[in-house]
Amino acid sequence: MPTMQDKRHDFLWLVQLWIQRERDIAGWTATCGDAVAASYRIPAAMTARDAAFDFMSFHSASFRGEADNECPAWMNGLSDPLYA
Repeated sequence: MPTMQDKRHDFLWLVQLWIQRERDIAGWTATCGDAVAASYRIPAAMTARDAAFDFMSFHSASFRGEADNECPAWMNGLSDPLYA
């Protein structure tokens, strides 16, 4: 059974692949930090793939096409995770 850690890993792997190929990122380092913060907030009922799609759609005009740029509710107010 996959764990939340597995979901975070899969999400970050998908986002990393996209970031390496994307040419339309404003604030590259901030986007990377947002990816880490978002990885800790993926809703339990959401797959890593769907979370990555939400993330990439929000951060890239070329990825979302003509769709409006709205931040998914689960990504509102991202902040750095607290490490134990």
